[in-house]
Amino acid sequence: MMVHTGITKNTEPLQKGESLIPGYTIIHHMRRGKDCDVYYVWSEERLSGCIAKTLQPEAKNHEDAKNRMIREGECLKALSHPNLVRGYEIIANPTPVIVQETLTGETLSHLVRSLAHQHKALPIKQLAHLGMQLCSVVHYLHLNNLLHLDIKPSNIISQPPLAKVIDLNLAASPGDVRKGIGTKQYMAPEQAREEALTTAADVWGVGAVLFFAATGKRPFQSLEYGRYEQLERPAEPVQTYREMDGFLANHIDRCLQYEADQRPKLKDIHEFLCSFIEKDARC
Repeated sequence: MMVHTGITKNTEPLQKGESLIPGYTIIHHMRRGKDCDVYYVWSEERLSGCIAKTLQPEAKNHEDAKNRMIREGECLKALSHPNLVRGYEIIANPTPVIVQETLTGETLSHLVRSLAHQHKALPIKQLAHLGMQLCSVVHYLHLNNLLHLDIKPSNIISQPPLAKVIDLNLAASPGDVRKGIGTKQYMAPEQAREEALTTAADVWGVGAVLFFAATGKRPFQSLEYGRYEQLERPAEPVQTYREMDGFLANHIDRCLQYEADQRPKLKDIHEFLCSFIEKDARC
């Protein structure tokens, strides 16, 4: 068996049976991102499968990517919330590796698009539960002085009855954040303008995810380089695409207000959604 103490110059992902680091054997490669490779691995210590995230070969010498991955691993180990993926350990050298719990569900993106292909939509009760859980975990991150800054459907795992937020790679403390951080279609306007960021940036992210979960459409679609639709026009009301309770729709719409100080607080949205779910249960 070949043992890799670090990422080699070979740009191909590691293969089944190879060792990522001592004690962790590749079962299969899951995906490759801009900076990282994600593997399903066998842990000799735990005698179980785990998820391992590491820098992909072309990013191994990028100090910023390395530092962000180490920070992400340290955050996941230190934080604990039912709706946040659990981090087991972070191996910092020679190449960072984050070992995380295995999640058995599917991304919210995949779930919503699968429903759309069947001409279905996420049930309103499930939408409300999703929103309540997102508000809970993002509020928890904020109490720990962290902004997620990349809240999007592909970073949320639906594992009923829980939604799990993953990927703290772009997480940062409020204030001035490095330029271009986030995913274009889900960035708050102040992210697109490269301004100092507050918790309101994540409120926008929660609203954008709930808009997508409700309608199967992103509130802003453009992939055109250098263009940010959220700087050109307001988000359309969610009821443009789907009829729903007016108060629920209003809370989603308010999250997507252009001005950060006009967006609601996560605790207020959470309180409303709890009441909404309780009321629905009594009907």
